[in-house]
Amino acid sequence: MGRLARLADRDSAPFAALAGAIVTLVLSVIPFSPVVGGAVAAVRYDRGYAAGLGVGALAGVVAAVPLAVLLVPAVWLVSYLGFFGPSSPAYGVFVALVAGLFLAYTVGGSAVGGIVGVALDRHTDRELDASRWL
Repeated sequence: MGRLARLADRDSAPFAALAGAIVTLVLSVIPFSPVVGGAVAAVRYDRGYAAGLGVGALAGVVAAVPLAVLLVPAVWLVSYLGFFGPSSPAYGVFVALVAGLFLAYTVGGSAVGGIVGVALDRHTDRELDASRWL
């Protein structure tokens, strides 16, 4: 089975991570949307806690790429408005801090959401399968 066929397999981790990343991107205007995206990925993948953590983090990495496209112009705008210029000694610290917080929020939030999604799936009587509701 080729790489493209494995990605298109609806029970695979990359497909679940892509579904979680799409949820994160659609809900990105709502606070803590990575947690929801990670939970969706973990419920979609339907494995244990460690796998939920992994697929949630993978969903965060996938969602971080398009969100970073929005983050880079925002950092440039901050430097253009004069808060921190590229020649300032604090500019490197500022960029590193923003990038670290961005990754912690996106990837870390999705990983936590993966664990929460597995816990909700295992310890509640609610049917969380999207195919039932759609």
